[in-house]
Amino acid sequence: MLFAETIDFNYRVSHFFDWDLDGSLFCSLFVMLIILILAIIVGIKARRGLKTQAYLKRPKGLMHLAEIYFQYIDNFTISNMGIEQREWGGYLFTLFLYLCLSFFWGATGFPSITDWLAAPLCLSVIMFVLVQFTAIRYQHFSYFHRYVEPFAIFLPINLVTMWAPILSTTMRIFGNSISGWVVLGLIQWALGNVSTSLINAMTGITAGWTGIFLAPIPMGVLNLYFTLFSGAIQTLVFGSLNAIWIANEIPNKEVVSPALNDRARPEVVE
Repeated sequence: MLFAETIDFNYRVSHFFDWDLDGSLFCSLFVMLIILILAIIVGIKARRGLKTQAYLKRPKGLMHLAEIYFQYIDNFTISNMGIEQREWGGYLFTLFLYLCLSFFWGATGFPSITDWLAAPLCLSVIMFVLVQFTAIRYQHFSYFHRYVEPFAIFLPINLVTMWAPILSTTMRIFGNSISGWVVLGLIQWALGNVSTSLINAMTGITAGWTGIFLAPIPMGVLNLYFTLFSGAIQTLVFGSLNAIWIANEIPNKEVVSPALNDRARPEVVE
């Protein structure tokens, strides 16, 4: 018995670093690395611009894109959460960037991130924790009153339904991503069969390569649609749900119209 335990211990030690990780996890980590590198570059350029007063000039290249993106997220945060909650822009800034790049990553041909269930699940759990933390921060002990409304007998039901946002948002992202791949697979299968039938009817050849002629262009266009357009829409929806649900837990929030322009915004802040 002791000999068997020694062998098992030695095996675990020798194979401690033999991690069998999913390809989507590596892709997710790579997307995070890209965001980190971009953040470092933009931060260095911003600090250098403060020292040389380059911020007085029109931004170019990466800094111009970063400023446009920052202004969009800033306006989005103010219009959905109120100007007093402008600090949430940092979270939404990172969330939008990560989720959008995760959807777009499918166009590279590497393992997709969003149809890996762990990715949308982690994002939904983070959102859930932030919503509950915000509610407790502003409502204190009144937060727990929601679980016994309208009567104390509803406590078990309310405890179950409190987890509904995690399930709904996870399935929203995961389901939309999977459905896109299913549709692409069905269309590719159909086009392959049609291509094989046409070439067989015209030439009599029944080789496997005859099914590739009709698929490339339609599949390329549809892949861009499901990856880029649908990904951008899902990113906006998930980000909006984050902002709205968090803002709903903040009492007396001040919501500013989305039409607030850049010239008027500094005056409102002051």
